[in-house]
Amino acid sequence: MTTQEVSGWISSRREFLDLSRQWFVSATALALCPLSLSARDIEELELEHLDPRTGLLLTQACRLLFPHDSLQEKVYIEVVKDIDANLGASEEAGALIKKASGDLNRDAGGDWMKATVEQQLSTLQAHQQSDWFRFLRERTIESLYRNPVVWKLVGYEGSSIEHGGYLNRGFDDIDWL
Repeated sequence: MTTQEVSGWISSRREFLDLSRQWFVSATALALCPLSLSARDIEELELEHLDPRTGLLLTQACRLLFPHDSLQEKVYIEVVKDIDANLGASEEAGALIKKASGDLNRDAGGDWMKATVEQQLSTLQAHQQSDWFRFLRERTIESLYRNPVVWKLVGYEGSSIEHGGYLNRGFDDIDWL
């Protein structure tokens, strides 16, 4: 394809970036299968501060924020359990989660969990500057990436202090560089 053909197809850099973003969102949505949990599954976890529907909504939101194909849903449920524990220590956190649930459900026309994955991603993206989104993102990062199951996925071997430190364990074994 010549430069002239490309410029006729995509008229500006902005249009190219917009198409690239749309493609990325679509590819991400297609890579994710719908959450197979139900509110009853979440109810069995006996969350102290979250109702089952909000727990289910948060599980899906965490999964969409940090998608890993090879992670089981139980890893994301652990994130929601950590958020639930945090709600007991902070009234502000409770208000943020309540706002998150309300905003997502409102913007999805009533029930965010019934929306398509593409619509769910779009709704999350629309709120990425909100306080509740930042709270959810930070708590998800903290909880998800301190989980040893996730460590294996990303190639982190865990702490090496109890094994003599990195100098004696892994300092020079970078095989991907």
